[in-house]
Amino acid sequence: MNYRYAILGTGRKGTAAAYDLAKYGEAETILLADADVQAALNASRKVLSLLRKEKVHPLPKLQTASLKIENPASVSRLIRSYRMVLSAVPYHLNPIVAQAAVQTRTNYCDLGGHIDTTRKILKLNSQALKAGVVLIPDCGVAPGMVNTLAVCGIEHLDLCREVRIYCGGLPQKPRPPMGYKFVFSSDGPLANYFGKAYVLRRGKVAEVPALTEYEVVEFPEPLGRCEAFVTGGAASTAPWTFQNRLQTYEYKTVCYLGRYEKIQMLKDLGLLDDHPVTVNGTRVIPRKLFIQLAEKKPDFPEDRDIMVLRVACRGSKHGKPTELAYESIDFHDEFTGFSAMERTTGFSAAAVMYMVLKGRVRSKGAVPLEKSIPARPFMDEIRKRGIKITETIRDLSHRNRTKTAEKTTVQ
Repeated sequence: MNYRYAILGTGRKGTAAAYDLAKYGEAETILLADADVQAALNASRKVLSLLRKEKVHPLPKLQTASLKIENPASVSRLIRSYRMVLSAVPYHLNPIVAQAAVQTRTNYCDLGGHIDTTRKILKLNSQALKAGVVLIPDCGVAPGMVNTLAVCGIEHLDLCREVRIYCGGLPQKPRPPMGYKFVFSSDGPLANYFGKAYVLRRGKVAEVPALTEYEVVEFPEPLGRCEAFVTGGAASTAPWTFQNRLQTYEYKTVCYLGRYEKIQMLKDLGLLDDHPVTVNGTRVIPRKLFIQLAEKKPDFPEDRDIMVLRVACRGSKHGKPTELAYESIDFHDEFTGFSAMERTTGFSAAAVMYMVLKGRVRSKGAVPLEKSIPARPFMDEIRKRGIKITETIRDLSHRNRTKTAEKTTVQ
């Protein structure tokens, strides 16, 4: 074991990634850095406790440090001796870490989720090529795992025309007022509920308003009927990558029935706007006030969550119209204490980090996820982590009659 990893940001996702790297990443050393040093220490203790409970041997060295993200030179000094860095800080700070990675010749990935930020990182391509490192943004679950599963489907079909992705993090038991549990900071998801989402329509990149194109989607128990609607961020760069190759590529967020109407009402009332208003002489940003008031209400720290995803790829195989669908329903892990969204997000990023250092990622420069990560080897890594993915191949040539399907489960 000789790999040295740095994780900047030791919240839920960063801690899950550190645990994964310690267990599966052949780690010699893992740096856990955070603006709150106590948070980094708590993350280190949690990871070490889990590893000892599982009798993992030998144990990697876990180091902690104070992260001064507003000081790029400090970030560079912090990661200089590491071969791979994960940016698990708020998404708008990712370009600072990416620039530091280029300067220190450190490979980089992040959890992404915001297309404009991703574009800033991809603009570092020439600098990253010169430094001989790879920068891969958007390596969580959505964007991240779902996009790599889409590549699996595209590669498996002889001809793929449509990719439709559905994903959501949900409470196992929805409670008022929103039927929702904030599994991470609400600022990121809310940012993607506004403005435009980028999709492929008729082979061309198109803008679609977020919170539109509502539909009801059926999932296996315990979920059943859910609702889904267009949101931004999770399709990432894929619409541009597959332009003129696919006819359709789109992403929708999955929620329990009834949540869409509540979000739409808050939006219509202006309570989620990010433009300041004046209240009794004080300038207030409605969205920030809403987050401050509402984030603690649906937190429910003892409640368990579910992550659900479906990636449906349609085209042809052996001359027959075919649908290849990947589906996963992941649950809070009682043994480790990691939630479903922590597992699927943090473990996905850790798998990418390990694949880079293991030499399975041949790309250099700043490269979109769907162009850099070998899809099947990534699925093999996810399988090791106990995340089950069901693969269903369906012949659509008899769609008006009884449909036949071949199912295999990756466990």
